[in-house]
Amino acid sequence: MRKVFLITALFLVMALTGLIIWLPYLWWIALLIIPFLLLGFMDYFQKSDNIKRTYPLLGRITNLLEEQRHVLQETLLLNRTEGMPFNWIQKEIVYKRAADANKSQPFGTQLSYEKLGREWFVHSAFPSATIQDDFRVIIGGPKCYQPYNASILNLSGMSYGSISKNATLAFNGGAKIAGFAQNTGEGGLTPYHQKYGADLIFQFGTGYFGCRNENGDFDAKKFSEIARNDLVKMVEIKISQGAKPGFGAILPAKKNTEEISKFREIEAHTEIHSPAHHSAFGNTKELVEFIKKLRKLSNGKPIGIKLCLGQKTEFEKMVKILVEMQDYPDFIVIDGAEGGSGAANMDSLHWGGTPLPEALHFANKTLIDYNLRQYIKILAAGKIISSFDLYKTLALGADACYSARGMMFALGCVQSLKCNLNTCPTGITTMNPSRVASLVVDDKKTKVANYHKNTIEGLKEILTSMGLKDRKGISKENIFKRINETDEKSYGEIYN
Repeated sequence: MRKVFLITALFLVMALTGLIIWLPYLWWIALLIIPFLLLGFMDYFQKSDNIKRTYPLLGRITNLLEEQRHVLQETLLLNRTEGMPFNWIQKEIVYKRAADANKSQPFGTQLSYEKLGREWFVHSAFPSATIQDDFRVIIGGPKCYQPYNASILNLSGMSYGSISKNATLAFNGGAKIAGFAQNTGEGGLTPYHQKYGADLIFQFGTGYFGCRNENGDFDAKKFSEIARNDLVKMVEIKISQGAKPGFGAILPAKKNTEEISKFREIEAHTEIHSPAHHSAFGNTKELVEFIKKLRKLSNGKPIGIKLCLGQKTEFEKMVKILVEMQDYPDFIVIDGAEGGSGAANMDSLHWGGTPLPEALHFANKTLIDYNLRQYIKILAAGKIISSFDLYKTLALGADACYSARGMMFALGCVQSLKCNLNTCPTGITTMNPSRVASLVVDDKKTKVANYHKNTIEGLKEILTSMGLKDRKGISKENIFKRINETDEKSYGEIYN
C-alpha cells in the first residue's frame, strides 16, 4: 500500500505540473489536491503511527473514526437500552424532567425483566392518597451548633475548573430556585458559587484549594473566612472519590486558566495533581482532632467526610476509634466506585473502590452496630439519576443523596466523554469561551430546578404506589432484583 501511494502521488505531481503548464486556468484543481498529497507524504515518512504509515492518507480516516467512535455510537448505532455509563432511557428521564415536558412513555418497558440484575419495586393494592413529608433532613450532631436542614437530593461536588463558569452559575441558580444545596467541589469557593444565593456545601480535598498556604498545606485563617460565609451551610472533607479512590485528583493543563489558578492559588496552564493523602491528618485520631478544629473555625457548622469505601476492616476500625474518642463527623458521604470524574486514573476508574449499594449497606450497618447512626447522617453518591435510584439509595441507608451526572444531563450534557479534553460540545466541562457561551444560564438554571422538582415528585409517586404517607416507610423489602434465570431476591434478603 505504501508503494502504491508513492507511485500514485508521483504520478499526480507530474500530472498537476503538466496541467498547470498547459491549462493554467485550472490551477484551482491543484490547490485542492496538493494539501492531500502533503498530508499523504507526512503520513508516509512519519514513524509513530503504524496505520498511517502503511496506509498514507487513508489511515487518517481510521484515526478519525476511532476518536469519534463514542459520538457515532451514541447518536447513530446504539438502541435505547444500550450506552455507558448511562443509556438513552436514563438520559431521557432527565431531559424530560428538566424540560418539564411530557413525562409519559408508550408501549411498555424496553428493559427486559428476564435480564440478570434487573430491578423493580413492588406496589400496594391500596395506594395512599397523600404524602406528608417535606423531603428534607436535619444534618448536625450533638457538637454542631448550626445544623443544616438539607434536601434529600443535592448537587454533588463539581469544581469550577472541572466544569465551566456558566455551568457553575446555572447549578447555583437552579439550586436556589428548587431549594437544594450546591457542593462546591474541591476547587475552592468562587463568585460563581454565590451569584444567586443558593445554599453551599464547601468541599476541600488534599490540595486545600481556597484554604491553602504557600506550601500547599491547610490554612486555618483562609478556611475560616470561607466557612463563616452565610451561604456555606456545611463543610465536607474529601478523603477519596469514587472514580479515583486513593489516587488523588487531576486538573488538566488545558482547563487550568488564569482565573481558575487564582481561585486555587496554583500556577496557571499546568497540569495539577492533588496528592492522594492529606497533610493535615494521617489517621482517624488526627482526623477527629482536625474535625474539632474545623467545627470551631466555622462557628459550629456541620463537618463531614467524603470517601469511597475501600478496605472494610479499615472502615470498621475507624468507627471503633470514633466511639472511643466520643467525637465524630456530623455526616459521612459514601461515594460509590461507579461515581464519575472530569479526569481520573484509568485503573482506578475501572477497577478501584466498592460499588455504592454494597458500600452504603456496609457503612450504615457498621454505624448501627456501634450505636453511632443516630449521631451521623449518611449522604450517598453514585449514578443517582431517577426517582427509583433515589428510593433505592434511601432504602439502603442514606439520609440524603448527591447527583452530579444527572444534574449535568439537566444542563444538556450529551455524554460525549470529552470532559478531560476541554472540548465538551455543550459548554459544561470546557473553558473554551465560545463553547461556554452556548450554555445559556437563564434557561439551564430553570432546567436544573425542574429536574430536582420532578425527581422528588417521582419519589412521591413511588411512595404513594406503595401505600406510604412519608419516607419513613421506605424499605429494602420493597425492591427486588433478578439473581438468575428463575429467581429474584429482595434487597432485604441480599443486604441482610
